[in-house]
Amino acid sequence: MRRYSNEIHTTVDVKELFENPERKFELKLLAGKNGLSRKIKDPHIQKLGLVLAGEFHFLDPNRIQIFGNKELTYLKGLSEEAQENILDRMCEKNPCCFIISRGMLAPDNLMTACNNRDIPLFLSPLKTSQLIDYLSQFLKERMAPTTTIHGVLLDVFGVGVLILGKSGIGKSECALDLIIRGHRLVSDDVVKIIQTEPTTLFGTSFNLTQNLMEIRGLGIINIRDLFGVEAIRKRKKLDLVIKLVDWLSIEKLERLGLDQETLKILNVDMPFIRIPVTPGRNLSTIIEVAARNHILKASGTLTPLELEKKILKKMQEESNG
Repeated sequence: MRRYSNEIHTTVDVKELFENPERKFELKLLAGKNGLSRKIKDPHIQKLGLVLAGEFHFLDPNRIQIFGNKELTYLKGLSEEAQENILDRMCEKNPCCFIISRGMLAPDNLMTACNNRDIPLFLSPLKTSQLIDYLSQFLKERMAPTTTIHGVLLDVFGVGVLILGKSGIGKSECALDLIIRGHRLVSDDVVKIIQTEPTTLFGTSFNLTQNLMEIRGLGIINIRDLFGVEAIRKRKKLDLVIKLVDWLSIEKLERLGLDQETLKILNVDMPFIRIPVTPGRNLSTIIEVAARNHILKASGTLTPLELEKKILKKMQEESNG
C-alpha cells in the first residue's frame, strides 16, 4: 500500500507575516525593513519579560519576540541609559523580529536599534494573547509536515472523507453528486495534507484551485458560484480515506467489515476503505453510509463484531441444547 511521505518547512521568512493578506496579524512595519528576509526557525512565541529584567540568555533569536503592555511599560519606565543598554544587549542576540502589540507607541530608541541592525520591528493593534494565538497557529501550520495527494476531500456529515482512485474513475463526479446532496467540498484534484498534531491531519486546497472542480465534458466549474458558500470548506480534519477501484482489480473483497485497513499518510494510520466501481452502482450513497458508519465506530458501535457475537452465542446455545 502506498505511503505518502512528508515535506517539512523548517523556516518561515519574516516577510510572510507582513505580506500574507489572509492572516489577521494587521502588522505595520516600523523599522528594520532590510531584515525582512530573516528566518523564523521556532514556531513558539516569546514574550520579553525575563529578557528586559536582564536575563538575556533567555532570548531565543529563532523566535518572534513580543512587546506586550507590561514589557513596554517597564522599558519606558527605565532611565534612558538603562534602556539603551538593554536594547543593545537584546539586539546583539540578533532576533528574527520584534512585534509590539495593542498598537502602543514604539520608543524612538527601539526603532533606532532595530534600524541599525536590520531587525524588523512591527506594530499590531491586536491584544497580546490574541496576537500570540494567531501567530502560533500560522507558524504551527506553516512549519508542520505536509504532503500533496491526488484526490478529492469533502465534509460528509462532519466526517472528512478523502476520495482516491486512478484518473477517470469518477472521483470528481461522485464528489459533485455529494455536493448536490448537501455535503461540502474542501479540495478537488490536488489536496494539501498538513499534520498539525502527532495523530491529526488536516486537508485544504491550494489558493489557485480553491472552490474549483474539473468535470469531464463540462470542464472547470466553480462550486462556490454554483452552489453558494455553504457548499465549500477551506479546511477539514481528515477522518476517513476511501479508494474507488475497478471491481475486477480486487482479488479479495471485504464482505463483513471485520478487517480494518489503514493507509499511512505522514506517518499517521488513517482508516481506509476500498469501494468497487461498477456501472449502475450508487457510489454517493455508499460513501454517505461509510461516513455514517465511521461515526458509529467512533462512538463504539461495531456492527460486524456485534453480529459475530450473536452468531457465536447462537452456536453455543445450539451446542448446549
